[in-house]
Formats: sequence, C-alpha cells, structure tokens
Amino acid sequence: MKSVSPERNHTVSYKQEVFRHMKKLVLSIMTAGITFCLAAQRNPDSLDSLSGKFGFTAGAVISYESLSDSAYLEAVKKDFSSITASNEMKAYSLVLQKESRKSEDQLPVMDFSKADAICDFAAANGIKIRGHVLVWDAYMPEWFFREGYRMSTPFVDSETMKKRTEAYIERVVTHFETKYPGLVYCWDVVNEAVGDGGDFDASDARHVRKTRGGNRNLFYHVMGSDYVEEAFRYARNAVNKVNPEIKLFYNDYNTFYPEKRNAITALISSVNRDGKLCDGIGMQGYIGGYGRQAGCMNTNDINLVRDAITSYSKAGLEVQLTELALRNYSNDESVMERHAEFYGKFFEMLRNINSVNGNNFTAVSIWGLKDDPAAAPDSYGYKMNGPYCGLFDENMKPKKTYDAVVKALGGQ
Repeated sequence: MKSVSPERNHTVSYKQEVFRHMKKLVLSIMTAGITFCLAAQRNPDSLDSLSGKFGFTAGAVISYESLSDSAYLEAVKKDFSSITASNEMKAYSLVLQKESRKSEDQLPVMDFSKADAICDFAAANGIKIRGHVLVWDAYMPEWFFREGYRMSTPFVDSETMKKRTEAYIERVVTHFETKYPGLVYCWDVVNEAVGDGGDFDASDARHVRKTRGGNRNLFYHVMGSDYVEEAFRYARNAVNKVNPEIKLFYNDYNTFYPEKRNAITALISSVNRDGKLCDGIGMQGYIGGYGRQAGCMNTNDINLVRDAITSYSKAGLEVQLTELALRNYSNDESVMERHAEFYGKFFEMLRNINSVNGNNFTAVSIWGLKDDPAAAPDSYGYKMNGPYCGLFDENMKPKKTYDAVVKALGGQ
C-alpha cells in the first residue's frame, strides 16, 4: 500500500478547508441575492419599506401552524422582512429526551424539523429570521438538568451543566447557519433573566432571577448565578466560528420601566465587562393592562418606551422591539378608533427615535398581528395580546390600526 506523507495529508486537509469555505461563501452570496431580489419586489408601501426610511425593519411572528394559513403568509410576505418563530426555535421545542439519553457524548440531541420548515418559508421569500431563544428558564424540562436526562436522577454539577449548555448553543447556532447561511441575522441569547419583586437576591444589582412563579430557575441553581454571562460567551464563540456578523441580544419584558431598565443595564454591563458579548436589548412590547382593558392605550407608556430606547442607546446598545402587542380587549367601535389612534402615535414615536439616538433602534417585531375574538378570557393569548390588538382582523383584513401605522410612517 502506498503511504501518504504528513505533508500530503496537510495539503488535502487544507484544500478541503478551502473548498468548505468557498462552498459556504457561494451559498451566502446566493442567499443574499435571493433576499435582495425578493426584497426589491416588496411593495414600496409595505410596513417594512416605510419603516426602513427611518432606520428600522418591520417583522412579525410566525408559528409552525401558521405555515398552513395562506392569508397570514401572504400578509407576512407583503409587509415584513423579518420573522420570529413563536416557540419552534426555543430549547424546550428542540431537545429530545430519549435521544439525548442515548447520545455517546452525553450532550443534547435536537429535532429541528419544525424550525426548519419555518426557515424554508423564510428563505424562499427573502425574509430574515430573529433567532429566539437560546437560553430561557421558563418551560425548560427539568430532565435537561439531571444526570442521564432522567427525572429520577440527581441534578448534574455546575461544570457538566455548563458543558451541556455550551454544546446546545453551539449546535443550534451551527445548524441554522450551516443549513441556511445568513438567514438568522441575530439571536436572543438569554430571555427574561432579570427578576421582579422578590424573585432575586436584593444585593445583586443585576437582579438575576432565582425563581419564577414559585419555581426555581434551574439555570441559576444548577449552572450558576453567572449563567447569563456564560451563555453569551458560548454564543459569541459559536457565531464567531460560523458567522461573526450575527448579532446577540438580551430579551426581556417590562424593559421600559426604570427599575427593571436599570437592572438590565447593570446585567449587560456585567456581561460585557471583558469585551462586547451582547450587542443589544430586545424590548418585549406587551403594553397595556394584562387581561383587562383598564391600563390599555396609556400615552405615558409611549413615553416610557421612548425613554428606555434612549437609555439603552446611551449605554452603547442596539435596541429592538421584539414582541409588540399594543393590547386591546374591546371591539366597541369607539375603543377600536382609540386603539388605531394609539398605534399611530406609537409609530410616530418610533419614526422619530433614531433622529436623536444615533440609529441604534433597528427593528420592530409585531406579535399582536391578528385579532382573535374567539380567545377564551382565561387563555394565554387573550391575556398577553388582547383579542382585538391586531393590525389585521381575524380574517387577515387590514384594520384602521394598520392604516394608522402606514400613515405614521409617511405612507398613503
């Protein structure tokens, strides 16, 4: 048998590496070309085209189920350049318990099929994706934190949990960037880590939550109180390997209230203390009374959002509104008129925000896109969004709220 010299092995390896990078470059150029061509075809009066004149993109939420809703998809294709998967890219939707138990390296195994279906739709229509979310304690299965991924075993130690989380983050980021080069333009790395009330250590200026609704935050208790910083370090390492252009965000609710805003700023200052791991803040935009009409459409909320965007911008952070739902629980005609007026005023604020904040506000993603009159009053969707919060009615027909947003952005 003819031997192969070490130099020959090195040459073959080098050529393979060059080929791999050239292949990825070609795929990226093709993806960018498709995106540019399809974006160029987008209606010049679309919400995304109008908002783009003021320095920010317009996006919407999508779910695996909505891929079968043709009217919804047509509205997304017409008006938006970005989508966020509602649940399909979250860890609890991806990790597989049985397969993870059997993995030779004892690291997590994922099923990407539903998330890939959303990516297929986005890639085919020139729409980018906000990756949401890599680390979130809510709904995360407890077995993910236990030895052998079994509920009957002890929790793993901190170092094992860190390795498990690092592997999860790297594999997820790598999967989407490899299969869909350039499609995911940012990731929400950590979601809702800053606590409220008494669910954090009062001596910790970062207010990292230890509990949620009486349940322990297992990332905090098993991985460690520095899990947010560690997650961002893992994510930064992962994107640097596959695409350093991917932005990394911290995402949370009530980000516009001063106390929580200050805690978030302190947390991200800690994350970035040895180098910029976190690029920006995702401000969830659930605004108004939770589950009731009282407190909805309050003009002062617009001022709070404006001031928070300014505050985060001054801290050197990019800002995006990530889950916008301007709540409304009534279909009374006069209330619907007020809701449209409120939506218009809200977007007038967004239209002007970059003129005083150095273009640090870069995107809005509307999650309360469609009315849902059939929502039960005790359901999650009813409370979080309100059944009449949409820009579109239940049949995906544009409402006066849609017209008000178009007008606020200078459209006809």
